Amino acid sequence: MEMFLPVLENKIIAMVTAFRFVVFAMLVVGLVAHLSRHHYHNSQIVRPIARAITIVALIASMHWWFALAENTMLAAADYIDPQYNDNPARASELLREGTAQNPEKKEWSWRKLNESLYNAITDAVSWVFIQIGTLVTAPMIILQYILRWILYLLTPFALACFMIPGGSQIGVRFFQQVLAVLAWPVGFAITNLVAIAIWQDFRMIVGAEAASADMAAFSPFLTNVGGILAALTLLIGTISTPIICQKIFAQGYAFTGETANPGALGRSGVDMLYRANMIGGMLSAPSAATTTAMAAKANEAPPLSSAQTTPGL
Repeated sequence: MEMFLPVLENKIIAMVTAFRFVVFAMLVVGLVAHLSRHHYHNSQIVRPIARAITIVALIASMHWWFALAENTMLAAADYIDPQYNDNPARASELLREGTAQNPEKKEWSWRKLNESLYNAITDAVSWVFIQIGTLVTAPMIILQYILRWILYLLTPFALACFMIPGGSQIGVRFFQQVLAVLAWPVGFAITNLVAIAIWQDFRMIVGAEAASADMAAFSPFLTNVGGILAALTLLIGTISTPIICQKIFAQGYAFTGETANPGALGRSGVDMLYRANMIGGMLSAPSAATTTAMAAKANEAPPLSSAQTTPGL
């Protein structure tokens, strides 16, 4: 996928270079804070210095590894949809071209007024829906591209946060957001693949030439249904891709759920066994009447024993 906004890219790169003094000032402050917090031994002093050197190297080579991460995601998207990088909006274009109205094949007939009105209304509604559903693709692609450069601008500051005491969590969260945004093309490629498959399957059912008069009568309806379903898939998939990527990479829903946690599964199993044991004990216990009778019998006073006589002398 080649999208080039020269003004935006040049401004971002210039700002990254201009604000590097702030980043290096953050690194110096963080290094001083690390070295002044405790009395370090020689081996412990090496650790913050090595971290600072690593962060400086990452900032200096940011143009290489950031592009590598982006190209990795684009390669995954291209593997899913082989034509995605050449034309990310290919599914939208196919839908719009396939459902374009052809006035030469649409003949108005006064003898079939109801049928003509029905075809005109259904074609118009489906065409409008398909146009609206496919127009969301381009803005989302542009949004992902803009967010990519904004994250590129903030990356040096996020790397400097790893040097500040207590700021490592900020850096980790930031790079989770970077992965989430860079993974948008993978979701878009999956959406394009599903939408095109739905559209082509419906076109194969209709066929280029109707096999019977009934198929010829229903072919416009099936074409509209296929276009609407494909457009709906494209719309939902394109809008939900950022949300899903956010939950997977930034919030970790796919990795912290109870179904993926063996410990949680074990605790749930033990709890279920305990509850089953309790229910079984309740079922095997005597009835309420029997329990009441036993309690009443236990509370009765013991019978008086006969007076013992002392044998005479």
